[in-house]
Amino acid sequence: MVQDDTPDGPVDSGTANEGPPPRAIVESWPGWPGMRLSLTILAIVAGGVALSAAQGLLFPIVLAILLALLLTPAVDLTDRLRLPRWLGALLVMVALIGVLVTAATQLAAPAERWLNPKSPEWRKLEFRIREVKKPLDTIKDAQERMADIAEDKPGKPKPKEVVVERRDIFKALDDAKPLLVGALSTVVLLYFLLSTGDLFLRKLIRILPRLTDKKKAVGIARTIQVEIGRYFMTIASINLGLGVVTAGLMALLGMPSAVFWGALVAALNFIPYAGPGMSLVLLTAGAFVSLDSWPAILAVPISFFALVLLEGQFLQPILVGRRLRLNVVVTFLAVLVWGWLWGLAGVVVAIPILVVLKICADHVERMSALGEFLSHD
Repeated sequence: MVQDDTPDGPVDSGTANEGPPPRAIVESWPGWPGMRLSLTILAIVAGGVALSAAQGLLFPIVLAILLALLLTPAVDLTDRLRLPRWLGALLVMVALIGVLVTAATQLAAPAERWLNPKSPEWRKLEFRIREVKKPLDTIKDAQERMADIAEDKPGKPKPKEVVVERRDIFKALDDAKPLLVGALSTVVLLYFLLSTGDLFLRKLIRILPRLTDKKKAVGIARTIQVEIGRYFMTIASINLGLGVVTAGLMALLGMPSAVFWGALVAALNFIPYAGPGMSLVLLTAGAFVSLDSWPAILAVPISFFALVLLEGQFLQPILVGRRLRLNVVVTFLAVLVWGWLWGLAGVVVAIPILVVLKICADHVERMSALGEFLSHD
């Protein structure tokens, strides 16, 4: 008699009694959606704290990457001239630093004149504002005297204590050390990014297993690089043109240091939202000090406002294109968040970071949802 060794019950085929995978068990737990939301919020808060704490490290890196995207076409031009990549990057860097140093030396005197609160122009501005406010101050003083009389208080003003703070050169150098270190780090990293060229792309291609993946990665990377570089070059050209037109307009309106005002407007226009507003305030203050009649004074802010409106609502959408235009609400929130994290530096890099994300999302299928969220339409 043959003994049946088959055990009672269902036969275990190796997979029949296997339960659901661990991820399915976790996701089927009733409390998982709330825990997932909590973990997401904690991750966002931790990322924000890390970004804020690492500003000194991350901002030079982000700025160097953005400048590399802007200057890569110039280095590619030196490649077509049969120059070594390192030499072309060096020539571009020398040209960039030379332009910045020349602009700084040429505009240092006007900047000291118009942006230094201790300059005669600022004292004149305070005097003219005091003249405008004099009738209001007279009414305010009369109200305070009447209140003192009603409360039976003497109207003697309290003596003010003036504290003079002395700062030596070593203290000034110590305060400027983070700025100098950040600038040097940006310059060195920018040169390495320009001189190495497609090093990271080549390494990415090597680690991809299939030929189709390699071709797809090359196509996406080339398209993103070209579009990002074209976008930043277009924005820089628009801001430069706005500065040139502003300088000519200020010269026609009789404003002194017209070249300085044009350069200031071009630089501040890289700051979204706040930049044009700052330029408008500074130009109005300069006109209030430099010009005599009210029609001449009002002509400066009105003409500049019309110029900025033309540039922002008509010229920039035509040159940049509707496909790269961003959601206005998302853009404003990004500026607020990055400004809260990094201050003025965050405001400067907020829009370029959004543009990079938008272009990447338009060409990477897995990021299509993000691209639709960032899109203007």
